[in-house]
Amino acid sequence: MNLANDYFLLYHGIQIDKTTSFNTTKRKMHKDFFDIAALALCPTRKDAQNFITLNSFKVLIEQISDKAPHNLNDLNQLQHGLLDAISKDTQKEDIEKLNKAFTYLKDQEIINEANYTKLMSLFDPTEVEYAQEQESFGSTITHNTKSFQEHKDEIEQLIRELHSCFNSNEYKTELDETSEYINNQKFSIGITGVMNAGKSTMLNALMGKEILGSAVVPETANLTIVKYDNQPSAKVFFWNTQEWNKIIRSGQELESIAQFVKETQSIFGDELNAYIQDESKSDDVDINQLALYTSAEASGKKCNLVKYVELKSNLDFLANGIEIVDTPGLDDPVIQREEITKEYLAQCDLMLHLMNVSQSATLKDVEFIIDALLYQNISKLLIVITRADTVSQQELQEVIDYTKASIEQQLKAQNKDSKLDYILNTIKFIPISGKMALLHRTGREQEALDAGFKIEDTGILEIENYLNETLFGTHSSKSELIIKSAKAKLFKSITKELKSLNYEIILLSKSKEELEADLEEFNNTKNTNEKIFQAMREDIHVYKNEAKNYIETLETFIINELLDLQTLIKQRVFNDVRYSYEKTKKKPASSRIKTIIETAIKDGIIDIIRDYRYKFIKKSQDIGEICEQKYHDFGFTLGHKNDNFDARGFFQDDFKTGFLTTSNEVLITKIVNEVSNSKANKLSELDRNIEKYIKDEFEPIESNIKEKTNSLAISLTENFFKELQEPLVVFEQKLQKDEKSLQNRIKTFEENEKNKESMTLELHKKIKRLELINKGLKS
Repeated sequence: MNLANDYFLLYHGIQIDKTTSFNTTKRKMHKDFFDIAALALCPTRKDAQNFITLNSFKVLIEQISDKAPHNLNDLNQLQHGLLDAISKDTQKEDIEKLNKAFTYLKDQEIINEANYTKLMSLFDPTEVEYAQEQESFGSTITHNTKSFQEHKDEIEQLIRELHSCFNSNEYKTELDETSEYINNQKFSIGITGVMNAGKSTMLNALMGKEILGSAVVPETANLTIVKYDNQPSAKVFFWNTQEWNKIIRSGQELESIAQFVKETQSIFGDELNAYIQDESKSDDVDINQLALYTSAEASGKKCNLVKYVELKSNLDFLANGIEIVDTPGLDDPVIQREEITKEYLAQCDLMLHLMNVSQSATLKDVEFIIDALLYQNISKLLIVITRADTVSQQELQEVIDYTKASIEQQLKAQNKDSKLDYILNTIKFIPISGKMALLHRTGREQEALDAGFKIEDTGILEIENYLNETLFGTHSSKSELIIKSAKAKLFKSITKELKSLNYEIILLSKSKEELEADLEEFNNTKNTNEKIFQAMREDIHVYKNEAKNYIETLETFIINELLDLQTLIKQRVFNDVRYSYEKTKKKPASSRIKTIIETAIKDGIIDIIRDYRYKFIKKSQDIGEICEQKYHDFGFTLGHKNDNFDARGFFQDDFKTGFLTTSNEVLITKIVNEVSNSKANKLSELDRNIEKYIKDEFEPIESNIKEKTNSLAISLTENFFKELQEPLVVFEQKLQKDEKSLQNRIKTFEENEKNKESMTLELHKKIKRLELINKGLKS
């Protein structure tokens, strides 16, 4: 229980001499401790002598303390020790004993009505229960024993309560911002699979309505993002000029894309420029007309021009911030759609990969699963076996076993067999009958029952449970991070409000002469403080420019490392070809060359980004430590007291995903064809051609990585320095606020003096409440 000792001492006009002390804690078990303590807490500076001179008072005090008070300082020390003892492990019934004792002392006219009211306010039994509630609130978040929604509801309730405790409008605005933060979080589910894997049927069953792959939104080759909105709508986004030119260049090497480009240019002719523009064009589309833009069966073939579709729906399934990223088939011939898919999947919180039970695990499926878990930072992958109603349980198990065996075989081909246990422990298999689930969810459950399927038999409930537990359950890492972040925001706001309220109490305790002297002192130090602030701002500005300059040097690092990677890829391919000719007199298999190139590129880029991240964080750490020391020199604290600055806390999951989205299909095709046409006596020519192909095709890879690292680094640097400046900003705001409070107190002194006691009590109640809340948030 926090009893705001400092306020009690201030209220009684007590100044503590810390060189002496009264030990009362050891006497707390005395059966009359709280009755005697009530008596000892009654005297104020004005009537202290009336108590101290009484022998009966001294005798009683010696029952709970190691000595009796002989003067005002002794009495102050005694009261301080009692407050300390009472604040430790005191139960509600103990405070009720104090209250009864205070009531008795009032009835005996030992204390007057005003002092009785103050003491009763200071020792409120309900605060013990409230303190326990707040500690429990903090504990459930720390140990994550509740769902995200339960945490969210508690925080929303807490914010409403804080509004009634806060006096400062600017800090109330911060509360609203925290509420907005926690309510605007998005949880993205990525849906992948080859064409005809059953993605749309399963998604429609999840959403409880036939939206995707239906007459309204037919099966689409385009990536579709489904979001919640009260007003259903659809928007299509077209390729821009740069993206379309890249598709054309890809068509020069890949026959499937060449046919795609030829078909599109033939249909649209000059009209193509109306859709393909420098900046991506987007059109709002009537949902009932969406098929004209997305269906591969539509005669106009506008789907060829569409990069992705954004669909908004008011379905309940989406209401809690869920967004669905429905991807085109993995076997889509347009590799640029694959790149877009990877861009979006890199931001997803959870991935569902669907496989048709009749097709088992295709090579595309297996490659995608391995790529997602080893290179795309996907931590949870659910493999959904669709059309489970068409096979027996034994056949289902055979499909799962075959998938695991295929993953193991592919990992061996990539020399990554050590990752097998990790992958098998990360993935989960759930079979589903999407058709039967859809019947149950769209009012046609009798048809499913007639076919022998209750909803429990369809697999849809198991999938929903998996989604809810992964995204919102007690072990959801993202939910936990959001809740902790919201807690931290509230803690900061409460801490600032507490300082403000405590200052208000101090002002109420002072005379007008003291207030005017404080204002004069405030004005005298104002210029000095401003010089300190300005010096600190200038220093931070210098370090920020230094950080930005360092980002430019990191771009040079990226370029040099990618050049080394190109050389490494060439050497690995060339050495493998030469070895094959020497040992087998044959060329290596195309699949082997493909694996060598893909593995080298992915592993190489991962290593480069990891080193980039290390260098970026190291530089940030150095700057942070310098700023921390400067803050210390000025008497400020950066972060929590006694904690050393750690830049890693600012960049926990950054630079870990989104850098392997560029397709390597053209490069692989060129090199595979070159190897296929090579001759053992012309390996030097092969070496030169491979080097040229790698150099040509690495340009988009380099451009993509440079753009992403630079953009992310600049954004992170802005946020980093915003955090570094926060203590300075907060202190400046506090001084400005304190100055206004001081001026206002002087201006309204006579008016407030009449209500000083009631105002002080009201402020103290708020302080106690906020202290208890902050204690719960910190626990």
